[in-house]
Amino acid sequence: MSILQTVLETSLAKASSHSKKVYGKNPLTVQDVLDLANSRALTLAATAKPSGKPHLSPTDLVAVDERLYLGVDVATARYRNLKKNPAIAVMMADGYKRQAILEGTVDFLDMEGQTAKRVGETQRKKYGWVTDALAEFNPEKAFTWKL
Repeated sequence: MSILQTVLETSLAKASSHSKKVYGKNPLTVQDVLDLANSRALTLAATAKPSGKPHLSPTDLVAVDERLYLGVDVATARYRNLKKNPAIAVMMADGYKRQAILEGTVDFLDMEGQTAKRVGETQRKKYGWVTDALAEFNPEKAFTWKL
């Protein structure tokens, strides 16, 4: 069983009755989440500023080998925030058709490593560019929904 599958199942099992009612009716499969990550869906990331206040911004997100990766440029507030506090929440939304909210942490990749090269290739195919930093997203909680 994949890490993402475990997170999807555990999150729903531990959810409030309201969240179970909303997200339990028609959740995304692991493959749906991975496909959504590699689609052109709107993807937003929330990080915490050093002051503790939230910072929300559009983000690059791709899936490679059943794992999720964020593109982060070094000059951004998101990069500075994640270097101080690796906690992040990501929302992917394909309008009302498919949605996923994931919470977790990130680990920055060695940009010279093979994983970063493969993720960079996927990022280039999706967006036409590669960010100067890449981070593996480690989901700890996830709620998804599809029409």
